[in-house]
Amino acid sequence: MSQMSRRLFFLLLGALIPGIATDKSGAITKKKPTPTPTPKKKTPTPTPTSKKPTASPEAKPTQSSIIEGVFIAKSADLKLRQPKVFYLKDSFGISTGYCLTRTTKGVVAFNTRCTHAGAPTSLSGTQLLCPAHGSIFNPEDGAVIRGPALEPLKSYRTIEVKEEVRIIIS
Repeated sequence: MSQMSRRLFFLLLGALIPGIATDKSGAITKKKPTPTPTPKKKTPTPTPTSKKPTASPEAKPTQSSIIEGVFIAKSADLKLRQPKVFYLKDSFGISTGYCLTRTTKGVVAFNTRCTHAGAPTSLSGTQLLCPAHGSIFNPEDGAVIRGPALEPLKSYRTIEVKEEVRIIIS
């Protein structure tokens, strides 16, 4: 079963189980109607005064502290053209490998699952090798160097922020 099929299966299973459990418990016990909440009285908001606001020199626009992506590695861990494999666990606890390589254009990331049979690839020198059927992939662009795989590895967008490499998984 492919990783995407497994995720979809668990997602659907998680959505169905609570519904089944409530149906059985509803048949056994009689549900009491829930009381409707009474709306709260609204207090009038004060009207703004006609004073002109003065700009203080300390007033600076605030920046959002939310950083895009998921932390996967420190920037110092990646040397030019030296691929490394890192692992992240998704919300289901499934560990997924990602190959990161620093190129002259920046950091690139690829899923380490072979596009031929889905077996996890491993680093062999500076190439990604699939142990199942011998496909070889280029870790700088994900391209197939030798088959039987025909499709390149799935790529992911990366960003470097505050000495961290972050991967955008969507």
